[in-house]
Parts: sequence; structure tokens; C-alpha cells
Amino acid sequence: MPGLAFAIAHLHASFAGATVVLQDIDADALELQTRLTRSILRSRGAPDVAVEATGDRRRAIDGADLVLTAFRPGGLPARHLDERIAIDHGVIGQETAGPGGFAMALRSIPIVLEIAEEVRTLGAPEAVLLNYTNPIEIVSEAMTRFGPSVPFLGLCDQTAGEESFLADLMGEDPHAVELDTAGVNHMTFTRAVRIGGVDRTGDTWARLEEVTPAEVGDPGWWRVVELFRELRFVPSLYLQYFRFHDEVLAEQRAKGRTRAEEVIAMLPDVVASYRREADAAYPRPSMARASEEHGDFAISIMAAMRDGSEHRAILNLPNTGQVADLPDGAVVETPAFVRGRTAEPIDQGGLPEGVRDLVRRVAGHARLTAEAAVTGDRALAVDALAAHPLVPTREVAASLVDAYLAAHAAHLPATWGAA
Repeated sequence: MPGLAFAIAHLHASFAGATVVLQDIDADALELQTRLTRSILRSRGAPDVAVEATGDRRRAIDGADLVLTAFRPGGLPARHLDERIAIDHGVIGQETAGPGGFAMALRSIPIVLEIAEEVRTLGAPEAVLLNYTNPIEIVSEAMTRFGPSVPFLGLCDQTAGEESFLADLMGEDPHAVELDTAGVNHMTFTRAVRIGGVDRTGDTWARLEEVTPAEVGDPGWWRVVELFRELRFVPSLYLQYFRFHDEVLAEQRAKGRTRAEEVIAMLPDVVASYRREADAAYPRPSMARASEEHGDFAISIMAAMRDGSEHRAILNLPNTGQVADLPDGAVVETPAFVRGRTAEPIDQGGLPEGVRDLVRRVAGHARLTAEAAVTGDRALAVDALAAHPLVPTREVAASLVDAYLAAHAAHLPATWGAA
């Protein structure tokens, strides 16, 4: 939330006179973030953006023009189970890729569909639902196929990290970097790079050829460099989980704790900083669990929708031909122009031959998982997880499904208990 608040203040001209309504089921968190958000806006020159708070979701949505969803059913303890259960089955434990994303989808999708219906019935005319709740591709599939008829955008800032990585390599401002990229969420492939509006693809490719591991530092981003040299496209950071599966799994096991546990360990200090800064004249809260990239990405889209300006963003939308190698209707991630309340995807051509089938399998998994989450059908859930490239056998898929249904029973619809 601090990242979003800073972004609203930065784009104040588009939000002048607006009311931001915060909603959370955690009353203490809601009270804290409300105070901090007001202080950030006041101190950064946006005092006329009103901030209200409510624990009642329907009240928050009532009359809203734009609704942004970002939540984690079951919180970080549920994320820990998503990751730990996968690792215990010999599969990478990651919150959105593979089994972890599948498990979160079963919890997220029913709630997002409820929210969408509330936006349809309670929101302002032409209200738009912008979803930041993971896993973006699968949630977007469910909305496209099973959700009510409301304008909907699937948001993910994964490519903002890629822009920052490439900008750092090139010694440029990340805000000046623009990508042509295509695929599905967390499985995109960049074929062109512009910096300051100028095509710098050749220069960027040359830099990726010469860069050394010492310059890159982070093992994950070095794997991106290695994969680029194979594919001649810049892959998403998440491709490492597929091409370096055993290596990454060994690293996860060696740590002895999941990423969720690492985040849980850092939260007390983060929350303490929020409490210290909540009423400060010029708050400087910890950004360890906030992201200005995250905030800028979502809020810049909302700003364009409010003021009617044109804005280019990488979005998750149904495929209408923007990715030639994926089925029509499948949710794909490509650049699009946001113009008012509409988003027009930009054609990106095909995918690298070496990963085409892999991306198709991930897209098929998303489609099956969305249906399983809506129907509560265990057999379909097993089919969905078995279809994912990270899951080695149908037997492992069935064991994972049973483990997740048992672990998350309190956060799943009653339909699963009847399956």
C-alpha cells in the first residue's frame, strides 16, 4: 500500500478531488495503512485526495469507478503451505509458478468472482476491475470464462523488474525502457527494447552477450542472461524454474525455509516502521515489502483511465491475435494501449520456437485450473496440475491436490468438501 500511495501522490493531477477507499478484513492493518496513506498524500502534495476506510467490502465498492484487488487468501501462512507442500513433493515451491500458483488459484478465484459481481451490481456505470491478486493468468482465465460482464484487467509488474534489469545493464533510467514482449504471465519473451523511444535492441543484445556473472550478481538474473544467449529473446525471470528446475529446487531445500517464512521473518520490522511513520510530517516507511514499481504500474493505468490519456502498459488480456502461437481467448500477456476505460492489445507476433510448446502447456494448465476452481471438481484439478510442465507425473499431481485440499480446507468453498 505505501507504494500505491506514493504513486497516487506522484500522479496527483489525475487524482485531484478523488476519494480512495481502503478495505481490509484485518482491522488493525486497515487503521494503520489508512493513517500512513493520508500522511503520504498530505506530505507529497496531494492533500485533496480523500482517504476513507471500511471493513465492509460492499460499502467500499459501492459507487466506485475503479476497483483494485490485491489480497492473499490465508495470508503468508497459506503461502508457506503452498511452497512447502510442493518442495516436499520434489517440485519447486513458488507462490505463482506450478503447484504453488495452482493452490493459490483455488483460494483466490472464488473471491475475485464474488468481487466482480459486486462491481457489476454496486460499482459506478462502466466501473473497471483491476486485479493484482495472484496467480494473475489463472484468475484472469476464470474472469474471462466464468466472471460477470464487467471491464477487467489482469495486472502484473513482472516486466517492470525486467525493465529495471535491462536499464541497469545499459546505464539508463528504467522509466525510459519500453519492451515488445509476448507470452503468458510469468512466461514472457522480449524481442525488442526501446530506450527513450529509440530502438536499442541491438545494443541491448550486445550488452547481454558481453556481461559477466560478477556484473549481474543475482543467480536468477544470470540464468536469464544464459537463456537469452540460447533463445535470442529475453525470457521472464520465471523461466529459470523450468529450465533450471533441479538446481533451483536444491537451492530451496538448502535454505531450510520457504520464501514465505523469509517474508514472515522480516514483517515485524516493516510493520514497526509503518507505525513509526504513520503520522509523521514527511513519512519514510520501509519499502522492504512495498514497491514503487508495483505502485507506479497499477496507479499509472488507473490515472490514464481517470483522465482519458493514452498509456502503454503490459497487460493480461484474452488473446485476439496479439500472440500468434496461442489459442484465441487464452489469457496472454503483451503490451496494450489503455485509452480511457478500454485496453487495446498490440500484436507481438509469435514465440521463440524453443519454448512454444512449453508456453502452450502452461496456458492449458491455466485454463483447466480456472475451471477446477469454479467447479470444485477434484478429478479436473488433478488433470490441471498434471498438465503443468513442473509436475512430473499424474501420481504426483494427485498427491499434491489432496495435500492442498486438506491444508487449505478452511479457505476453500464448500463445493470442494462435496467433491
